[in-house]
Amino acid sequence: MISDFCKWLDATPLSQTFQSLEWFVPSVQTIHILSIAVVMTSVVLIAGKLVGMTSRRQALSALMSSTMPWVWYALAALLATGLLLTIAEPARELLNNAFRAKMLLVLALAGILRLVQVRLRRDPEYWSRRRAAAGGLGAASLLLAVTIIVAGRWIAYI
Repeated sequence: MISDFCKWLDATPLSQTFQSLEWFVPSVQTIHILSIAVVMTSVVLIAGKLVGMTSRRQALSALMSSTMPWVWYALAALLATGLLLTIAEPARELLNNAFRAKMLLVLALAGILRLVQVRLRRDPEYWSRRRAAAGGLGAASLLLAVTIIVAGRWIAYI
């Protein structure tokens, strides 16, 4: 069923146009990779704060309020560029188990970031009273970020 969808999408005029433009995939991939860099840099900053590895001068709530808009905009850019890349090369993405794993991991990471953000909006000191939970979420975020990058690279080789 998914392979039939890939064949159909690959034959659409839009996909054919994207495939015929030599500059299209590299240009979209560049935006995709830059957006990944924004998300991952933000995750490292936030996770470092959650784990307690960074300075206590800036509150987690202040860090989150300054970084999370960048994360959500970058995730939107990743979604848009990912859709364009999938239209250009549907079978490469949709039939690939590394791609599927990456998508699930991205959802998990976004869920953790949203959870931290929502709790902080309700109570700016929430995570400072729950150091063990904050540390666990920070460590999980770092692990997810690294795994997402590895899964993304594996897409090219699987």
